[in-house]
Amino acid sequence: MAKKSVIAPNRWPLQSECDSFYGNPRGGGGNVSQSWVSANLVHVVCPWPLRMGTTPIHLITIHRKCAESLTRVLNNTWDAVAHDMSKIKAGRFDDFDGSFNWRNKRGGNTLSMHAYGVAIDWDAGDNPFHASKFWFTKDSVLIAKFIEEGWIWGGQWSPGSQDAMHVQAARIH
Repeated sequence: MAKKSVIAPNRWPLQSECDSFYGNPRGGGGNVSQSWVSANLVHVVCPWPLRMGTTPIHLITIHRKCAESLTRVLNNTWDAVAHDMSKIKAGRFDDFDGSFNWRNKRGGNTLSMHAYGVAIDWDAGDNPFHASKFWFTKDSVLIAKFIEEGWIWGGQWSPGSQDAMHVQAARIH
């Protein structure tokens, strides 16, 4: 039996190390640096169709240092459901709620991991921010594949801070 490859969780930097690992995305006047965007953000194609509400989404914008890992997660998820779109829909893995977004953390004055292009939100409607009950679990195929790849899942954060829609390529501690 082939040994499953697992990426060590410390592959990704601490959130406090994102500027040095991913580069500083800050431009002048509180805006994102367009040269940083050009040098660091790439697009990854998901092997199944995504939507944001009713809008089809064709590409996921992500930091280039995360692109290969994200591609593995998506392909491993697609393989795990035997390329069955009904399983994708049943798991709600086709409900995409965003990746790169230039903003601070909610309620904070430091950059969100989305501002580095290293975070993705999935199915926000069924996995609300700070909810005590949500659709995704650590055993949901998509979430399990992210965890296997060393991504951090917000559903495992402390009670009151859980963000089950959210995965990121940056450690909390």
